[in-house]
Amino acid sequence: MKGKALLLILLLLGGYLYFNGYIKIPDNLGPDNNPYPPGGGSGSGGFSNGLTSSDAQNLRQTVISMGASDAYVSLSSGRTLVQFEVPAVDEGLMGMAYEVAKKAYEANPTKEVRVEAYYLGEPVLGLTVHNGDFDNPEFEDIRRPEFKVESDLWIFDVLVHNVTITNDTASVTLEYLADKEGFWKDYFAMSFLILEDAPWVKEISITYLADNGSLTVSTSSDDLLRLHSGEITAEELPGIVHISAENTGGNVEPESTCAPSKEDAYRLFVQAYNNVTSLQSSGASDEEIREAYAEYQKARACYESFLTTTTSAASSGEVGEIKTVTLDTEGAAGVEFSTGEMNGFDEIGDDMWKDVDVAAEPWCVDYPALLGHWIDLGEGSLDALDPGKIPTSGYPTGEVSGEIKAGHVYVNLNSDGTLTAFELVSHEKTGDCSHRITIRYANLGGG
Repeated sequence: MKGKALLLILLLLGGYLYFNGYIKIPDNLGPDNNPYPPGGGSGSGGFSNGLTSSDAQNLRQTVISMGASDAYVSLSSGRTLVQFEVPAVDEGLMGMAYEVAKKAYEANPTKEVRVEAYYLGEPVLGLTVHNGDFDNPEFEDIRRPEFKVESDLWIFDVLVHNVTITNDTASVTLEYLADKEGFWKDYFAMSFLILEDAPWVKEISITYLADNGSLTVSTSSDDLLRLHSGEITAEELPGIVHISAENTGGNVEPESTCAPSKEDAYRLFVQAYNNVTSLQSSGASDEEIREAYAEYQKARACYESFLTTTTSAASSGEVGEIKTVTLDTEGAAGVEFSTGEMNGFDEIGDDMWKDVDVAAEPWCVDYPALLGHWIDLGEGSLDALDPGKIPTSGYPTGEVSGEIKAGHVYVNLNSDGTLTAFELVSHEKTGDCSHRITIRYANLGGG
């Protein structure tokens, strides 16, 4: 960011950082306390060519009289350096730096005059003049990368809590105060801005703080550049965004990032997914689909935040009789494995896992999906299942949902603590969001 916009933003940011204690003003900017001493070392600089310490002191007092709260001066035969602290950053700072450079050149007309402005101990603006050519001054943004990111993000409706930049990652923690409709647009805009300020990093990560927890969204730098150049389509967009959420419980306001309960999170997750598929089938614009995908990613991360723990189950090592059942989203959608009893959604109570162990998902997708507490064992066959290789741990305590594939074996943790292995036999899509799914299953431990 340059010019007036940069300076106004720094003014606002500086006040925020100062009053919240993030940055301390040094007692002075003398040789021992200057945060960025010349040449990376310390000291007051050398004096030669007839110069004395009083020359430096006179120039320092001149700079202070021009409005600086303090100043550090180093004079030598080849270079003049002035670093000064300003009480505020406003649109007059560039002009002040220019006038300071002129005074420095008058005091010590060297080949290079370097002026650096600091605010609250942070380097802000640099100016270099070569050979007294004041018609071609070289202004620089000399903020630290962390401070630059923090101040540049001020144009968004956010409160920045922390910025950490390494050789590989730029991580920002903030509160997002804007309307949630603009969340994903702002996310990508902020990510591009962060990448511009730290172009060497490989990943941009933004953690959003909310009353009920946090949501971390990250994207690789390569994918951000591909998105910026138009190489990534709406269909590919979900694949470049990685989301993780941490739910800490407590009351959640309606505008919070995540849902107040697992049930609400699941409902919003399915709703968001159906919205994406509906838009795709209706020929909606790429922008509409992209926004829907973004909402789906957020809803999925919210739902998965309730599924962070796993539990164990016992298995006797015996595979029971293999049975076949058909689940229909328009009829008997769920089955209780221990009894073989079938139930439709209108027959399932508020605690559905008292009535069924798995249920067909009414998703607007082309593939079959089951809701339950299952894990995928990978490729295999129920007929060739080795009971000794059935895991007794790692099963989700919260329900999971997703695609089941032919040729894979799945194991479900039932509500009574037993395990059931199952596999897909056939699938028929009977409507836009309706499915008929046939599975074979065998209770582990007999039955």
